[in-house]
Amino acid sequence: MRRATLALIALALIAADRVSKMLVDGMDLAVPHQLIGSLLQIIRGENSGGLFGIVQGSAPLLAALSIGVIVALVIYHERERLPQVTPLTVGVGLLAGGAIGNLIDRLAFGYVLDFIDMGVGSLRFWTFNIADAGISLGIVILLVDTLWRSRSTVRS
Repeated sequence: MRRATLALIALALIAADRVSKMLVDGMDLAVPHQLIGSLLQIIRGENSGGLFGIVQGSAPLLAALSIGVIVALVIYHERERLPQVTPLTVGVGLLAGGAIGNLIDRLAFGYVLDFIDMGVGSLRFWTFNIADAGISLGIVILLVDTLWRSRSTVRS
């Protein structure tokens, strides 16, 4: 059940990421398309680097690292050997799905298509995509789960 849930979460995120990128790729987004004023807008960006544009021009290296991270995450999940679905399952599913979604872009295009732009006025967050959002949410879930488990271990 855990493996199936992890796979379904990853596949759902990959599908949402691919569909959103196909929709955005066909739009004219040279200028921002506002959804909620300037707070949330869509604009096309190509990121040939890593998270938040770090290490620009290193798509092959980042693709290899992504594969390694995906394998490590699945091994980590399997080592837990819990029979039920846990926050670890959800977090790893989101991380794996996000990493695979961006890996597909890197392998196919040499860059990751980013399009979600958030901020107020000139204070903008980095442009990101659905896969990035899944990765970020997965990290938060794993951090909260780790802190929660370590806190309950201290009390025992």
